[in-house]
Amino acid sequence: MTDSDTPRTVPQRLTRLEMVAIAVLVLAALGRLWLALALDLDGDEAYYAFWAGWPSLDYLDHPPGVALGIWAGEMLLGPTVLGVRAFALLAQLLIAAALWRTTRLLVPNRDAAAVALIFYSLSLAAATSFVATPDAPSALFWTLSVWAAAEATARARPNWWLAVGLLAGLGLVSKYTNAWLGIGLVAWLFLTPDGRRQLRSWQLWAGGLLALAVFSPVLWWQATHEWRSFLFQGVRLVISEGKPGELVPEFLLSQAAITGPILMVCSLLGIAAWAIGHSGKAGARLSLPILTSLPLLLYFLVHSLHSRVEANWPLPVLPMMTVVAAWVVVSLRSRFWPTALIAAQSAMGLALLGFVTWQAIFVPFDFGIADRTRMLRGWSTLTAEVRQLADAHDARSIVTDGSYRLAGELYFYGRAAHDPRPVRSLRDTHRYRYIPPAERFPQAFPALFLVQGEAPPSRWFERVQAVGTLTRGTGRAIDTYTAFVVSEPTAAFPTAD
Repeated sequence: MTDSDTPRTVPQRLTRLEMVAIAVLVLAALGRLWLALALDLDGDEAYYAFWAGWPSLDYLDHPPGVALGIWAGEMLLGPTVLGVRAFALLAQLLIAAALWRTTRLLVPNRDAAAVALIFYSLSLAAATSFVATPDAPSALFWTLSVWAAAEATARARPNWWLAVGLLAGLGLVSKYTNAWLGIGLVAWLFLTPDGRRQLRSWQLWAGGLLALAVFSPVLWWQATHEWRSFLFQGVRLVISEGKPGELVPEFLLSQAAITGPILMVCSLLGIAAWAIGHSGKAGARLSLPILTSLPLLLYFLVHSLHSRVEANWPLPVLPMMTVVAAWVVVSLRSRFWPTALIAAQSAMGLALLGFVTWQAIFVPFDFGIADRTRMLRGWSTLTAEVRQLADAHDARSIVTDGSYRLAGELYFYGRAAHDPRPVRSLRDTHRYRYIPPAERFPQAFPALFLVQGEAPPSRWFERVQAVGTLTRGTGRAIDTYTAFVVSEPTAAFPTAD
């Protein structure tokens, strides 16, 4: 390992480890692009693509960041799979750049940035980040915010606090989870000497106001619409699943799988070392990534005591935890262990990524519903067959009582095929209030009605005729859907209020 004099030293020539890190970054980016083009949209992605058809502030599940990212991608690349995933793919490149720079600023060892980049790029989280969900903008703006804060402190340039405010505000527009970043920044400002020195700069306070200004449209909309989205997300705070503490092992194992066990262990060791000797020079630098991450991590640990924590929820802090893990690796006073840890993380990461990719593309194993990749297969074929059936029966619209995921897939692939027929869902109609009332539930009949299973939609229509059975291949298993031609809506057919 080679130490640099200061984190701001500009190297004249790349070291061998830095060249390896850049090669890993490029190969990982190409792998994500390949998967993004090879696999169908996940149901959640398609649901957010549905949102992007009507840019709005009135989305039930999340703030509008993910929809705006998809909308921008589709403006550039059209209603294509790549258009939907373009922002998520770009976000990972920006996260990698910010991770490199932040590590250079905070860890006084030239090889640390390369270690961080290798660890992060070979994690399952980074490999699957082509999926367009709110995690993409959430993780991006979280990482960029901490990077900007590092620029402000490590280089004594207070104007960067204005950038922190802008980026943190955009993070809140992406996912409410990013409020924990604000809590972590406040903790760092008041609990560390470096942080307290920043309180004297007007740019810091102006940055806080800027963050609030960026988030204020979402806040105003929620305040004037019964706090719908806040309340929807807040239910998770009180839901109880299983016995107390029963889900903690699942939470820890899922994080070890998605980050890599070496990265996870090293980051935890780094937090412990910081807690023991935080007054040291290196520990003081680590205070920023650690204290901006700890509130979220501690919250999810508490949450796992009573309810399930999905593996992707803590992803916004993964880049900063990678900074901490890299510090641990380069700080080891050994020639063997740093190399061994990098090799072990790389080997396990490559093995896991190879297995998941092989399963996603070729489906050699049947894991049933435990196989998350099954949601990335069969949608383009199913929706093409639905459109053919709609053409055969002169259907003027396509309707479903299926999940929001099914509605999203029908909408996206219909739009990608330039099918002008509207697609609407009759289930959970409160999810679709962002569609203007005049367009929300068009009276376009006859319609093709698709539902998983065989239940006829007699509740909503007087005339119902079964016209076919369709399947979605998910690998060795299939999902079965029944198609009906429907008309003459009943009084139960929803209307926009």
